Amino acid sequence: MAKGVTRGMAISSDRATWQSPPVGRPRVPGTERRSLYLPMRDGVRIAVDVYLPASRQHLATIVRPTRYFRGVAIKEPFRRLDAMEWLLDHAAETRHRFLAEGYAWVDVCARGSGASFGKRPCPWSPDEVADYGEVIDWIVAQPWSNGRVGATGVSYDGTAAEMMLATGREALRAVAPRFSLFDIYADVAFPGGIHLAWFTKAWSGFNRALDDNRLDRAFALKLQTQFRALRSLPDRWPRWARGFRELGEGPAADAALERILRAVASGVRPVDGDDGGLLRAAVGDHDNYDVHDGATRVVHRDDEDSQSPLDEKVIDAFSPHRYLDAFRSSGAAILSYSGWLDGAYQHSAIKRFRNIEGGRLVIGPWDHGGTQNVSPFAPARKTAFDQDGELLRFFDHHLRDRPEDAPPVRYFTVGHERWKSASTWPPPVARVRSWHLGRGGRLLEAPSSDLADTYLVDRDLGTGRRSRWDALLGLLAPVGYSGRSERARRMLVYRSGPLPTSLEVTGHPVVRLRMRFDVPDAFVFAYLEEERPDGTVHYVTEGELRVSARAVGGDAPYVTEGPHHSFRRGDARPVSSEETVEVAFDLLPTSWCLGPKSRLRLALAGADADHFVAPPHATTRFTVMAGSTLELPIVAE
Repeated sequence: MAKGVTRGMAISSDRATWQSPPVGRPRVPGTERRSLYLPMRDGVRIAVDVYLPASRQHLATIVRPTRYFRGVAIKEPFRRLDAMEWLLDHAAETRHRFLAEGYAWVDVCARGSGASFGKRPCPWSPDEVADYGEVIDWIVAQPWSNGRVGATGVSYDGTAAEMMLATGREALRAVAPRFSLFDIYADVAFPGGIHLAWFTKAWSGFNRALDDNRLDRAFALKLQTQFRALRSLPDRWPRWARGFRELGEGPAADAALERILRAVASGVRPVDGDDGGLLRAAVGDHDNYDVHDGATRVVHRDDEDSQSPLDEKVIDAFSPHRYLDAFRSSGAAILSYSGWLDGAYQHSAIKRFRNIEGGRLVIGPWDHGGTQNVSPFAPARKTAFDQDGELLRFFDHHLRDRPEDAPPVRYFTVGHERWKSASTWPPPVARVRSWHLGRGGRLLEAPSSDLADTYLVDRDLGTGRRSRWDALLGLLAPVGYSGRSERARRMLVYRSGPLPTSLEVTGHPVVRLRMRFDVPDAFVFAYLEEERPDGTVHYVTEGELRVSARAVGGDAPYVTEGPHHSFRRGDARPVSSEETVEVAFDLLPTSWCLGPKSRLRLALAGADADHFVAPPHATTRFTVMAGSTLELPIVAE
C-alpha cells in the first residue's frame, strides 16, 4: 500500500513543527520533540522522533531503532500519569537522562512496524538494516549534529542497534546492545537445538497485534503473562500481587483488559501533522512474516523455511553473528550488556565480547531489561545499579572524547553480592574442577564406576512461570525459581556433601553424561543448584541439548566456550537402544558463590513443559551411566 501514497504526502523535516514532549515523567527544561517521515531509497517512509535539548549546537546523537513503537498516543487524563509513560515507553527514563546531559536522541519505528511503512520479511531484514544507514546520513546532515552517532536499545532494539554496524557508516562511533541476542538459533529460538516454543508463539502474537496497531490486544497478551507469573507467587507476597492472582484467563478476561487499555491509549503516535490518513496507510502496509509459524518448520540450524520470503531461507540469514566481519571492520566501540537471568542473552553478550576486539562486557544480577535484581540474597528486588550512568560514561568517551576508566569486563557474583572486574572472559583466575555422578544420587570428587540410574521422563514437568525464559517478555513479578525441592522428586538429582568452605562458580559449567536411550531422539535438561544448610534450594543456571545434535566438533561460526554443536541436519545422529553415547553441553554462564556447608546439586530432566516444545517421543527413558561428570569453573578464595 505504500506505493499508493505519493512521496509528496510524506512530512519532511522542513515542514515539521517542534513540540514539547509528552506530559509524564518530569521533562528536561527546554527539550523539544518533533516527529516526521524520512523517505528511504525505495520510497518507503520511516517514522522518526527527534528530541533536542535546549542547546542545539554540536550535538552527539543517540539512535534507538525499535519495532515496539517509537511513541504511544496516550489519552487524557492518563497522559499526566508517570506510570503510563513507564509502562508504555520503556526508553523514557534513559532518553530523559541523555537529554539532560545535552545529547540529541532519535527514536525510529523499524520498517513495517509502528507508524512506518513497509513490510517485514523477517526481523532485522536487509532493507530494515539499510534504512538505519540512511537515518544516520540524515542525522549527520542536520545543522545541530556534531557528526558523531551512537546507538543503543534493549532486546529487539539492542539487536537493531548492533545491526547498524553493518551499514558501514563512519559516523556510528559506539553501540551498546543491551539484553539482546547474538545467535538467533542458539540464543533464543532453539537453545540446545530445542524449540523455545512458548516464547516464539507469545512474541509473534504480541508483534502481530502491534503491527495491526492494536496496542490494547498486544498489552492484554503481555499482561496475561504477568498475571500468570503473579499467580505463582507464594502467599507471603504483598496484597497487591495476591490481587492480580485472582484475575481470570481466557477470551473474556482478554476482552476486558483490551477495553481498559483502549481507554488509556489509542496506539502508536502518528507523526506530526498527520490527521490519521498516513498512519492508516502505514498500518495497512504491515503484511509481515510470522516468526513462530516459521519456527515450527525448523528443527536444525540449516533447515529452510519454504514459506520464508527471503532468498536465503535459513534462520542464520538474519542473525547478527553472520555480520561479524562487518562489525569488526566498523571500528566502532561496543558495550555488551546483560544479566544472569536475562534468558540466554548473557551468553550472547559474552559471545559478542569474545568475537569483537576492543569492546566492553557488563553482566549484572538482572532479568531481561535489567529492572530487577534477581539475586535471592538481595535486600530489594528493584535494581539499584545506575545503568543509565554506565551508558553515559561509555558514550561520553566515544562521542565526546571524555575519559573513561573502566575495565574490559565487569560482572556481579551472586552470593558474594559484589561487583568484580577482569581483563578477559572467562576470568583468568577460574580453574576447572570436576565432580563425578555416583550411585545413590551423589556428586563425588573421585570417579565412580558404579552407576546406572534409569529415569522415566516426566513430560509435564516445567520450571514455573517466573523463569529466565518468561523474563524475555518482561515480568512485574520477581524472576525466580520456587518449588525446586518439590520438582526434584520428578527429576534425577545428584548432591555433593556439605562444602567445607565457600565455592565460587564463575564461567561456563559443562556436563558430560554417558547415557542410554530407548528412543532415537530425546531432550536432556540439566540444572545447577545450591542446597543451603536449611534445605532451601536455589536455582543457579541451566543448559539443555537435543540428543540427536550431540556431535561435537567441526568449524564453529564464532568463538565460544564449551562443546561446540553445529545443530546442522547433516551432523544429526539418532541413537540406537543398544549404544551408550556421550551427551556433553555447557550450561548458561554464571557467577555464583555457594556458601560453606551448602551442597552442589545437579538435577536432570527430559522436558520443560512450561517453555519448550514437547519431547519427540511420547514415552522416553534414559539411563545415566558411570563416567558422567559435572565440570565447574572455580575461582579460588
